[in-house]
Amino acid sequence: MGAYVSYLKYLWRSRDQHSVHSPFVYELLTECIYKVPKNSKTKAYNQAIQAYLEKKKVSFVSPTSDTTIIGASPASKDITGYFVEEIHTNCKQKELWKKLVLDKKIQISIDCWSFGLIFTKKDQEKEHFILFKNSWR
Repeated sequence: MGAYVSYLKYLWRSRDQHSVHSPFVYELLTECIYKVPKNSKTKAYNQAIQAYLEKKKVSFVSPTSDTTIIGASPASKDITGYFVEEIHTNCKQKELWKKLVLDKKIQISIDCWSFGLIFTKKDQEKEHFILFKNSWR
């Protein structure tokens, strides 16, 4: 499927903060992701998210390979987050993302088109979010 069609599907399915019922994800979206200036590169989002989660005492990793994520066990903390770049750029990345979303060890997955976030969180039901990374307002 072409990139244009994939992006249109993403736009159709993505939501903003008003459809998020998870307090953790709502806060991450409104207090961090929406604060990053529009048109910023993925690296800026990664840095902002890392700084935000560090303040919240959440273990956060930017893995370099899929095995780093899938083979990972949660840290001693209740929640561990992972930043996955370019989840829609090619078939390999799309397959990795699908695999991560379905993984039983992952409780929260967030698709922001140019990057994805996954979290292992103890005592959390599995949830998948497709969210706009920029606020409409």
